[in-house]
Amino acid sequence: MKLAYPNARDSSLDALATTGSGGAGRPSLALCVLLCLGANALAALSLWMFGRPVVPAQEPLRLWSSSFELVANSQHLTDPYSFMHLLFGAGLYVFVDGLKPGWPARSKLVVVVLGSVVWEIVENTPPVVRLFNETSQPGAYAGDSIVNSLSDTACVALGFFIARLLGWRATLLAAVVVEIALVVSIHDGLVLGTLRVLGVV
Repeated sequence: MKLAYPNARDSSLDALATTGSGGAGRPSLALCVLLCLGANALAALSLWMFGRPVVPAQEPLRLWSSSFELVANSQHLTDPYSFMHLLFGAGLYVFVDGLKPGWPARSKLVVVVLGSVVWEIVENTPPVVRLFNETSQPGAYAGDSIVNSLSDTACVALGFFIARLLGWRATLLAAVVVEIALVVSIHDGLVLGTLRVLGVV
C-alpha cells in the first residue's frame, strides 16, 4: 500500500532509480555497472585492510573446494557456501521487487549488489569472524579471501537473475530444496546459520 505523502528522500530515490539523472528514461547501464564495480572494489579494499589474502595463502586457488579446514574454508572461488549466497541474492531480489516493483531490473540489481557488499565487509570484520567460530558451524573460519568474497557477490547477482527468471513462488520452492540439501550435506544453511549466530540453536 502506498503512503499518501511519501517523504522527499523516497521520492528522489525513486526518481533516480526509475528515470536516472536528468530524466533520461532510466538509469544508464554504464552507471549501474560502475556502481557495482565500485562497490566490489570497496569490499576488496576493506578485506585487504582486514589482512585478508587475495587468493588462498597456503594452497593453489581452486574453482571449487568443499574443505572446511582453516587453510581452505572460504578461500577458493566457490564452495558449499556459494549456494547460500545464491539464496541470499534470490531473497534480496524478491524483497526489493516486492518493495519497488516499478524500478527497472538494473536499479534493483545495484541495490542487491550493494547489500551483498555490505554483508561481505561486515562478515569479515574481526568480531564477526570470532562470532562465527564461537558457533557450531562446520570447520574453522578466518575470514574470506578477496577472490572468494568477490565470487560470493557474483553468486548473489546470479541468484538475483535466477529469481527474476523463476518468479517468487518457484524461487521459494527452490530455496527450500537448496536449504534442506545444505543442512543434510554440510549441517549448515542460510536459515540454520542465522539461527546459530543469533544463539537460537
